Amino acid sequence: MNYYDFLVIALKLLVVFICIILFLKITGKTSLAQMSSIDFIGNMILGGIAGGIIYNPKLTVLDFLVVIVMWTIIMYTSNYLKQKSQNAKAFIVGNPIILMDNGKLKLSAFATINMDISSFAVLLRMKNIFTINAVDKAILEPNGQLTVVKKGDKDISVIVLENEKPIADVLESLGKDEDWLKAGLAEQGYHSYEGLYCVEYYDQHLFVIPGESVN
Repeated sequence: MNYYDFLVIALKLLVVFICIILFLKITGKTSLAQMSSIDFIGNMILGGIAGGIIYNPKLTVLDFLVVIVMWTIIMYTSNYLKQKSQNAKAFIVGNPIILMDNGKLKLSAFATINMDISSFAVLLRMKNIFTINAVDKAILEPNGQLTVVKKGDKDISVIVLENEKPIADVLESLGKDEDWLKAGLAEQGYHSYEGLYCVEYYDQHLFVIPGESVN
């Protein structure tokens, strides 16, 4: 390789670096802790695109820019759909999976995700819970993290309404329906979902979490 080749690679590296930063900012993912499985897959593909432009001399910077714009549009659209539609969110990200409830193992859930009890016990030990018998409820979140409620503890809070739309699956899991939600909100002076972006259910109470307006 001559001096010119190294200069081209350096230019490509700089362009790739800037484009990846912009990609993460546009799609709203600047921390690994924020990433769902679809974001992780997206970033793997992004890495493949970046590697292709750097190591393949036949691909130009313009080729990379065209592909990265297309991929950014796809990821941005998926994130937008997740925010606007619960069905789209469930399809793209997935729903939480209840592995234990009322101290009982949900064997059908374990079969669905192909997890054995020993692996579940390992996840519990990673959360400093050393016996399954101490667990009242365990939920596998879409990002792969395990949420655990121990016996004697209060149940976790759940979001029953998001972005002015009730979450039917969550209400069903609580044994509630939309009429119950509307009645509970009406008691607090809310007679429609308009302007409600987060309603939380915790300890037998509904909490309307106010949101700061975006200028």
